[in-house]
Amino acid sequence: MDLHSLVALFDSTLHPDPAVRKTAEQQLQQLEGHEGFLGVLLQMISSADLPLGTKQAASIYFKNRVRRSWHASQRALEQYPPISDGDRTATKANILAAIYASSQAIKLQLTECLGIILKFDFPEQWPQFTVHLKELLHAQDAQRVYTGLLALLELIKRYRYTSTNRDVINEIAKELFPQVQKIADQAVASDDDLAMRMAWLSFKSYLNAIQSGLPLPLQEPANLVAWGTSFIKMIEKPVAFDKEAIDEDAAKEPVWKAKKWAVRSVNRLYSRYGNPALLPSSNIKKHGAFAKLFTANFMPQILRVYLQQIEGYTAGQVWMSERIRGLIAQFLSDCVKEKSAWKLLKPHTEAIVAHFIFPQLCFTKADQELWEDNPVEYVQKRIEPLDDFGSATVAVSNLLIDLAFDRKSATLNTILGFVNGVLTNYQQGTDGACDPRSKDGALSMMTSLSSALMSRKSPISGTLPNFLLTHVVPEFKSKYGFLRARALDTYCRYSSVTFPSKQVSNTVFESVFGLLHDPELPVRVHAALALEPMIEDEENRDTLARHLPQVMQVFLNLTNEIDSDTIAHVIEEFVEVFADRMAPFAVELAQQLRDTFMRVMGDVAANQPDPATANMDDVGEKTMAAMGVLKTMGTL
Repeated sequence: MDLHSLVALFDSTLHPDPAVRKTAEQQLQQLEGHEGFLGVLLQMISSADLPLGTKQAASIYFKNRVRRSWHASQRALEQYPPISDGDRTATKANILAAIYASSQAIKLQLTECLGIILKFDFPEQWPQFTVHLKELLHAQDAQRVYTGLLALLELIKRYRYTSTNRDVINEIAKELFPQVQKIADQAVASDDDLAMRMAWLSFKSYLNAIQSGLPLPLQEPANLVAWGTSFIKMIEKPVAFDKEAIDEDAAKEPVWKAKKWAVRSVNRLYSRYGNPALLPSSNIKKHGAFAKLFTANFMPQILRVYLQQIEGYTAGQVWMSERIRGLIAQFLSDCVKEKSAWKLLKPHTEAIVAHFIFPQLCFTKADQELWEDNPVEYVQKRIEPLDDFGSATVAVSNLLIDLAFDRKSATLNTILGFVNGVLTNYQQGTDGACDPRSKDGALSMMTSLSSALMSRKSPISGTLPNFLLTHVVPEFKSKYGFLRARALDTYCRYSSVTFPSKQVSNTVFESVFGLLHDPELPVRVHAALALEPMIEDEENRDTLARHLPQVMQVFLNLTNEIDSDTIAHVIEEFVEVFADRMAPFAVELAQQLRDTFMRVMGDVAANQPDPATANMDDVGEKTMAAMGVLKTMGTL
């Protein structure tokens, strides 16, 4: 296989003339089955003399070839030639050197290939890999060490979800992790970009190693102290930032990634192995001793560090990404459940509620931008928050719920006193002095606490009608769209509350009904959701029956604006309740449901050809929406 000929072909794949590109691609397809093809590609990728564009094109082709054919199905073998034994040997002999010699973008392509090879060849067909790994991790050259860390992570990912076959992970923890911890410790002390990448890879490897089990070497007190110290140093590491300019894009930078993986590692240790309150009875014998060690010696330190980070964040002296704020909230939730941790956390509850939980539940500038630029995504984040993985808003809301449920006697009055103060200040303030974002936060807190406050033992159950009429229903007419939406959501959570008179109930119903035609999409969606529980009332049903065609049309319009199974469920509920009133327009409704289903499934089909590039979250949401529409058609 001639190197120069291959270079010329890959250069041609970048040619502006489509005909030249197509010819080059066809020639590459003819050559890829030839002996030595992958070895020459790695030579190209490793070359210091070739243009970056050519090397990137070669690395993408290499990745696709390995992905398709290293462990090919019968169907793939019918489409693509198999990889020869010689090419497999050459690839394994040279891929680590190629990763070392490559730019960062190409390193990531090759590392993915390494993971595929390890999945199918390690350890039986590549037993010497760990020898090469150890050499890299002990090298003096930082780039070689970095290559070793990239390779180590791919190896650990091969076994991260295996709870039974843990021999390889245990051996890695014993033989390689002492050196990895030293690398992490040295990296944390540095400020350069490569050092932070090495720190984040070290912490990410640790987290993956403890994902499904805690290796015995990592349970030893000396190892817990060593790794725990590295985690704390990274979390506490001061990083300069511009208060006016920093945003969530900064979370992609190596230093913030290193902080995130340190926090994630600590959280996993505590929630899975170190918290006696969360330890399953089946694991007490295996991890009970470690849990006691962790709770007594490490948990108080990390809680202190997290509280300091929160204090710095609220004072504007420390920046934390949304993901890190969410992780810290999750750790505090775990502390609420454990007796000794709660004892340490309890004195800080009031400050946490006022300065950490509340601000993150208020309507933010980012929320405003999303509301204006992409109201569909805004609605999806609000009505299906559990889909918003890593959301700090969801995490602090869960923390608030845990405080109110698990430590009710110590926290509920404090929380309610704070909420009441915010709502009273808003109510008594003049128009210019009132902060609608603060009221949004207070109502959000009440929404989160609805289950606790509507229970039979709730201390304020008797005051809920007055709360709704004083602080919620008036906001149906707010000039702020986000407050109208929040008020509807809050009312929906408390919809079983009985008002003092039928006249009041009718007035509330008419207000909600009127908001079905609000100019803002999020308000219309929340109005639809709020109407669903209201159809249990006979008078409301009569009113809705008179406007049923128009109401159903609003609902159908919403399903065409936002693909959500939640809206489909509302339509289904209306179809069931008003079955005897559907006959005059049932055929038209079925046709519109059919059209909605075909449109949504058309969008899903458009994302199917290449799963590697498809937005799978979007596909999942649309699939659920389509299933909801189908279910409604069945009910109809």
